[in-house]
Amino acid sequence: MKKSIYYTGLAIMLVVGLLAGSLLGNAVPVSAQAQDTAVHSISVQGTSSIITVPTVAYLTIGVETFNKDASVAQSENATKMDGVYKSLAAIGIAKTNIKTVSYTIHPRYDYKNDTSTLIGYDVSNLVQVTVSDMTKVSKALDVTVKQGVNKSNSIYFGITDAEREALYTQALEKAVKNAGAKAQALAKAAGVTINKPSQIIENSYSIVQPICNQVYERAAAQDSVVSTPISGGELKVEASIAVVYNY
Repeated sequence: MKKSIYYTGLAIMLVVGLLAGSLLGNAVPVSAQAQDTAVHSISVQGTSSIITVPTVAYLTIGVETFNKDASVAQSENATKMDGVYKSLAAIGIAKTNIKTVSYTIHPRYDYKNDTSTLIGYDVSNLVQVTVSDMTKVSKALDVTVKQGVNKSNSIYFGITDAEREALYTQALEKAVKNAGAKAQALAKAAGVTINKPSQIIENSYSIVQPICNQVYERAAAQDSVVSTPISGGELKVEASIAVVYNY
């Protein structure tokens, strides 16, 4: 009886061993499977830029007045600024396109022999004027100077939000084509065939960059018949992407 049980167990072990050997013999090593299914890729950067001209100008101008009496300096400043608003309205620039950016009242002192003496007050009112008609930029400067503008901090040229987004979209499309051309060149040199992009990453923002100097020169005389020379130059809208192609 014991011998019968022994031989039965031995037979089972032999069958199991044969089956295991058969399965292991037909199995493909894990490393070989990974090599057969490995995904190869080519990564490239695509860039593009579009040149355009400004359609909007932002002027930061203001009036500064001085008087020994703060209320008088303030009143004189208000009168001149009212003339500035009216002169801009006369050339088609509405009050809604004028924004106050700074209003200050500072005491002015005279320093002599280590002693400071209050001599009056400086009142400054700065506004930003949005000019959507580029032909009116010079005129806006000239008419406001005649009304008392004696401060001009900056002139910034740009385009509208809608124009910027439209141009940026075009730049992105060109950047994709640029990336595709680079990837095809790399694939051809390597002797492989690439598929459609497996990943596209946007690396840029719709920012407008000036590409040349913007000229602004104040006319020497306020009553001069020559307009203040203004040049907005050109602007550049850039786009950058990263693209991955599999093969």
